[in-house]
Amino acid sequence: MSSWKQQAVIDAPVAEVWNILIDPARSPDWDPDVLAVTGAPVKIEKGSTFDVTGRGPLHMKATTTFRVEELDDMHELKMKRQVSGFYVHWLLTEAQKRTFADVELGVEPLETKTGLRGRAAAVLHTKSFLRRQVEKLLDSLRGAAAREPAVRS
Repeated sequence: MSSWKQQAVIDAPVAEVWNILIDPARSPDWDPDVLAVTGAPVKIEKGSTFDVTGRGPLHMKATTTFRVEELDDMHELKMKRQVSGFYVHWLLTEAQKRTFADVELGVEPLETKTGLRGRAAAVLHTKSFLRRQVEKLLDSLRGAAAREPAVRS
């Protein structure tokens, strides 16, 4: 299993950052690697699934199904691709009207799915690739949070 974890402070309240993360349909607006999202429910919950078309390693375009694995309101969100085992795991904490974000990207084995695609995903998602992706995600999320209408108290 390969993964990369990084922390950052985002200059926006947790509620604003959370609202961005839990709306998969908005992902193409702030995540440069997401081209389209289809089938996303209006309100995601644990077990929700939706399809994401995006760019991966080597800029290969693919559409895969993501499943919400963990969801704890305004604190934790983990989503995983159902074919490759690629996941994104967000932990958010209030930090003096800002957000402390702990994000991890990685590939973990799928119990029911093995084979060439899963092994290929693990090989292509190197630590250096995942590190660059985490940095890009955090930068993009900071930009999206800065553009959010203020709901600050």
